[in-house]
Amino acid sequence: MTNTKILLKALLGATALTVFTTGTAQAQNNFTPADTTVSNTFTLDYNVGGVPQPQITPPAPTDFKVDRLIDLTVAEEFNATTVPNASDVEVVFTVTNNGNDEQGYALSFAEDPANPFDTETPVSALPELAYYIDTTGTAAYDDTIATTAYDFNNPPELMPDEVLWVVVTQDIAADAVDGETSDVVLLAQTLVPNTPADDTANYIETSDSSNVIGTVQNVLIDEAGDDSTDAANDGAHSATASYIIASADVAGTKTVSTITDVLGSPNCELIPGPFPRDGGFNTPGACVEYVIEVTNDGSAPATDIEVGDLLPPYLTYIAADVSDLGTGFTLTEPSNADCSVVPNPCQVTVTGGVLAAGNTTQTSGQLIIRALIQ
Repeated sequence: MTNTKILLKALLGATALTVFTTGTAQAQNNFTPADTTVSNTFTLDYNVGGVPQPQITPPAPTDFKVDRLIDLTVAEEFNATTVPNASDVEVVFTVTNNGNDEQGYALSFAEDPANPFDTETPVSALPELAYYIDTTGTAAYDDTIATTAYDFNNPPELMPDEVLWVVVTQDIAADAVDGETSDVVLLAQTLVPNTPADDTANYIETSDSSNVIGTVQNVLIDEAGDDSTDAANDGAHSATASYIIASADVAGTKTVSTITDVLGSPNCELIPGPFPRDGGFNTPGACVEYVIEVTNDGSAPATDIEVGDLLPPYLTYIAADVSDLGTGFTLTEPSNADCSVVPNPCQVTVTGGVLAAGNTTQTSGQLIIRALIQ
């Protein structure tokens, strides 16, 4: 195993690692603890000529030491579905001590080199590391537990069957787009207890070469993980969690058409009305219609949509209507319909609009404005 495992790999932008220890998160293995002395003796009885002879016993029991089983599992517990420009977004892992002795654990993680969200436009400055110790035994993630700064000189330790809940916190780039993902790989390396995590001499990376009956030896049985440096039986394990962008994908278009060029344009205020589009020439007195269409083709709703249209001079405002922009929106019409009056903000606005997630079916809403050419 390379020395890169002692580093907090690719900690760029605003990324934090949070750890807390909880009670048992799986069925206990009930293994015999390492360094347990298993002592055994025997007795031998026999007769000679039908007469019992003195019992033979060994001068000392036969002993051996239970070896140290090194096994751990890193697992992704929660991915994060998030939006662009979000801060302090969490993905959650567990690290489980499946062995039979107390062990320390050095933790590091690698971001997706092809798409590290937090390095594009980081919101915060430097990463921070912290860990929780859960004393409730709930075996569940609890973000209310106070954190302690993670210290490579004093890494977390687990008794057999105990679990670390590891939280990686990251800021998301403002230019992340809907459907984009970024992975983070958490690596846990087994350490000799009560040793710092920044010295490879403290790593338990290989099994002892042969069995010595009276000595506690290391036997590694961990599986290979997701990290490229993480092989089987190396005292380390790793897993991957993902940040997934679920965002609105909003666009807007505007069209204009002539509803009718009949002088005075009767019924121009009727929306939609019994009029054909392109129903004449753009002559004074003609009724024109503006349609501003807002679409959402993303996987998250677009909320607080605001559409504004400042009508130019030469028009007289007649009416406006809103279609399919949700409920609870506000339509504000001009206070003076004559758009040629100076100063006169001949403004039509919609605020508080909502478009549902489009996903595979695009959703759209419209602001429709009618006006007469002066």
